[in-house]
Amino acid sequence: MVSFLTEAGKRVAARWFTQILLPGLLLAVIAVSGWVLGHAHAFDVDRLASAAERGAGRKPVRLAVEVAVVVVGAGVAGTLARGLGTGVRRFWLRERALLAPRLRRARAVEAAKKRGTEPVAAYLPARPTWLSDRLRLVEVRVRAQYWFSAALAWPRIWLLTSEEFHAPVRNARARFDDACALAGWAVLYLVVGVFWWPAVVVAVVAFVVAWRRARVSLEEFATLVEAAIDVRWRDLAEALGIAVQGESPTPAEGALIDDRLRKGS
Repeated sequence: MVSFLTEAGKRVAARWFTQILLPGLLLAVIAVSGWVLGHAHAFDVDRLASAAERGAGRKPVRLAVEVAVVVVGAGVAGTLARGLGTGVRRFWLRERALLAPRLRRARAVEAAKKRGTEPVAAYLPARPTWLSDRLRLVEVRVRAQYWFSAALAWPRIWLLTSEEFHAPVRNARARFDDACALAGWAVLYLVVGVFWWPAVVVAVVAFVVAWRRARVSLEEFATLVEAAIDVRWRDLAEALGIAVQGESPTPAEGALIDDRLRKGS
């Protein structure tokens, strides 16, 4: 137990250092430099060098205090960025919005027509963002094929699968969370852009990269979840004491599985 806690502590410390403190220090350096330069002298290296020389000439005690403040501020900024990332994740995965995704629906219908197929109404975009719709599709597809809820089945499927399968799922989810955190950093850089305009460029680039990474990682996560249900649904039915004779559950059998998962509610 002691060795396990020690190893866990090392991992947490390493994660905190690489994902919170180091990016926070970079943000702090850029923020201080931007404050010194301002909009009018955004790339004035001489002005920045002069400010650094004046800072180096200060008393050791005062300099140490300022460095400590910067380090603490970097940690606070990193924690704030992760919190903002959580907010971004909730915003990206929201289920409702004032405006329906009409443009994405039109594109999906047009793509189906080009393939010569009839679009399935339930599969068309229905949520504000692509990310939210991708998770919704897992539920819709599983419901259409097996007649039970993917959201209810997934925790049980997880218990029936091995650690060999858990690792890629965890990795995909971790990459998605990191992408959301990167979006949180983009928000902080946007704040720095109030007094140093190049930070706005950094914020925009970081947000675009975060969105792209979020799409890739969530696509992988959703695909793995759906795949696990595809290959393990029979094990789930057997674990629940429900015998399924065919290659796929009938509507009645699927409803029975769903009822068992919902505890008869």
